[in-house]
Amino acid sequence: MPRRKRSAADAPPTTLSRSALEAFIRCPYCFYLHRRLGIKPPDQFPLTLASATDALLKNEFDAIRGTGERHPLWEREGLNVRAYEHPQMDAWRHNFTGIRTLHRSTGVTLYGAVDDVWEDLATGALHIVDYKSTSKQGNPSLEGGFGDGYRRQMEIYQWLFRQEGFDVHPVGYFLYVNGSKRGGFYGEGLAGRMLFDTVLLAYQGQDGWVDEVVTRAVDCLHGPLPEPSSSGCDSCRYFLERSAVTG
Repeated sequence: MPRRKRSAADAPPTTLSRSALEAFIRCPYCFYLHRRLGIKPPDQFPLTLASATDALLKNEFDAIRGTGERHPLWEREGLNVRAYEHPQMDAWRHNFTGIRTLHRSTGVTLYGAVDDVWEDLATGALHIVDYKSTSKQGNPSLEGGFGDGYRRQMEIYQWLFRQEGFDVHPVGYFLYVNGSKRGGFYGEGLAGRMLFDTVLLAYQGQDGWVDEVVTRAVDCLHGPLPEPSSSGCDSCRYFLERSAVTG
């Protein structure tokens, strides 16, 4: 049997993910349809290659977590850090658990799954680290494209850790691996290989906006269905233009 959609009479959710908050920022109408009424937007293509590079990077830094070893990337970048050890690290990195905090003014629990956390050896402050992968000419940057969303993502993670009492360094890092088109594909034993250039982007987050946006998102879910966006949301624009043609 098809799953019953929620209705506006159902209670709003009491848990919101980092991606749900980003969806509200992008389009309150689509956010309400999904999180209050259970009407999901069309599925996007799964980023399976990005998932593979994420897993490999986690393996890379997990291999030296707790050993005292210095990673060559930290040496290259002049960073005095180590891979942070914490009993909840695996939970923090799991998509459906993440690091969680209670937003006391609304009673809603916010959570988000981080890729990694590095600890400053001099101060003990934590640098939030997010892995990104791409394949493009030139070095990746946070300008244009998905940059605004990536910056908000970092700031929400920093806010979550601060809400849970952690000393979070204002600088977070985006560890970008950029697939290169140099050389050939086949290596020893016909094993396929792709070379990646590694770029570490430092970003100083400003998370002062998060609390207010959480309140607005929760208020949205307790109110009536917002008006669809006519320009800022691809999904809304498609359905509005389609409706204008098909009636």
